[in-house]
Amino acid sequence: MSELTRALVGTPEHPELVFRRSYQFPVDELRVACTQPERLERWFGRVEGWPSKVGDSYRAHLSDDADDVAEGRVLVCEPDRLQVSWSWQGEADSTITAHFVALDESSSQLRLHHELREPDHTAGYGGGWEQILGSLERALTGRPEGAEDAEVERAAASRWRSMADRRMVLERRMPAPVEQVWQRFASAEGLHGWWWSHWSDVTVQADVREGGSYRIEAPSQGVLLEGDYLTVDEPRRLAFTWVWSDVDGGSADEAVEIDFVPADDDPSGATILRVRHTGAWDDESNAENYRQGWEFTLGQLEQTL
Repeated sequence: MSELTRALVGTPEHPELVFRRSYQFPVDELRVACTQPERLERWFGRVEGWPSKVGDSYRAHLSDDADDVAEGRVLVCEPDRLQVSWSWQGEADSTITAHFVALDESSSQLRLHHELREPDHTAGYGGGWEQILGSLERALTGRPEGAEDAEVERAAASRWRSMADRRMVLERRMPAPVEQVWQRFASAEGLHGWWWSHWSDVTVQADVREGGSYRIEAPSQGVLLEGDYLTVDEPRRLAFTWVWSDVDGGSADEAVEIDFVPADDDPSGATILRVRHTGAWDDESNAENYRQGWEFTLGQLEQTL
């Protein structure tokens, strides 16, 4: 069965939707289903002016509705990565990036990143993409469309609306230049010097690159934190998925993004950390609990600086 993970990063004004869905098909088969016109029409829509190189334009008819049309042009065209601009019904241009990743000889993963310029469309695109990624699976397996598609899209849209509405945002000033603060996040050694420093048995693994992963564990406390890096823009921006596990269970569909901003009012060098943490939370208590946790943990970082 296919696995889907979702994450919301970016700012409230320019949200970024991230999807990772695995398929039990080789990566070449996945790529063909996403790039050949006759295959794409089976699950996505009919494309006019089929784009084959950077600069080519296109129009995508997403349904039988004459107004359900998007257009754009190709920005990147590589064997494992495709990026296009996208405007549906005249909205502000957004950017869609698709990565085709081989997991092994018989399975692959589609990594989809949609950078929006219309924040009110977050829930709609979130639900729409989840329905479309399900249609891709059916196209690969040859199964017919299901009557549950509309309900899948509605439930997914509700989840994305919660993620957009209940994000946790905070700022913290650090008494060191941006490059020095970045280094504390950019390696396992840097993280181990301060993350959960009040516990003695913490272990840290971190491959800080886009597509890399991290794992921070405190065995005596029964706590594990792990995830994948989504954006590594040294030394300005870091985004990663967040999966917290303890005796009470685990989290899902959470993500963290950190901006490293030079403080203009400090000639000796200081950094403003802007932290955004998102998740499909039912109420505001999760955001407040994470706020307290981040304040405490960043306080440990500040002490080391």
